[in-house]
Amino acid sequence: MDDKVLFPLYVRLDDGEVIRIESFDRILYHLEAIDIENDEYMFWDAAGHGLKILILKGKVSGFEKIDNKVTLQQAFEEYARQLAQRGATVDTSGTPDEIWAKVQTAKESLQSAPGFLSRLLRSKTK
Repeated sequence: MDDKVLFPLYVRLDDGEVIRIESFDRILYHLEAIDIENDEYMFWDAAGHGLKILILKGKVSGFEKIDNKVTLQQAFEEYARQLAQRGATVDTSGTPDEIWAKVQTAKESLQSAPGFLSRLLRSKTK
C-alpha cells in the first residue's frame, strides 16, 4: 500500500467521462465506495500513474499503484472523442492539468451553445 499519492486524481467513469478529484476527502463525495470496490472506475494520480483505491468498511483506506488497462492519456483521448461527437474539439496534448483545463473549456462551450431545438425555434420566429 502506498499512501504517497499526488493529487488531484483523475477518474475514468464507466461511461468514459473523465473527472478530477482535488483531495482525499472528496473521493467519496464524488464516488460510491461500493462502485470503487467493484472496479467500476480507473484512477490515476496527478503524474498519470495508475492507482487502485483501497476501501475498508466503506471508507478510503489507502492507495495501491497499478497498471490500468489504458493510460490517462488514452482516457483523455477517448473522452475527447465523446466531446467531439457533441461538437467540441479538445487538444489532448500537454500535461494532465493542461488537458483537464482544455476539457473544461470544451464542456463549457457545449453548455453555453444553444441546442438544435432552440436554434430551430429561433430560426422559425425570425
